[in-house]
Amino acid sequence: MIVLKSSAEKVIHVDGSSSLASTEEKDSSGGTRRIESQEQENSAVLLAGEGQNAPIIEKELYPEISGIVISATGGGDPKIQAEISAAMEALFDVPAHKIKVLKRVE
Repeated sequence: MIVLKSSAEKVIHVDGSSSLASTEEKDSSGGTRRIESQEQENSAVLLAGEGQNAPIIEKELYPEISGIVISATGGGDPKIQAEISAAMEALFDVPAHKIKVLKRVE
């Protein structure tokens, strides 16, 4: 059993534009007023095909594994436990303290 912290996440490609406007006004009594406005617009980039529009996926983030539990024949043998644990560490890049190997009970 592999326990995940979250599900996979897809990051879509986004085009954006922004603008900044600044106005400074002076009144007859010597006072000044400065007005700033900022606009930002973002939109997903779509790929058109076969009558459908789908967003362009920029990258996909896979979930992080929070732990692994393995029930194996021979899992009671410390040597087999160490070999299975080392294989899981190498395969999934999970630290040893997050892997538990148990003896399969039939």
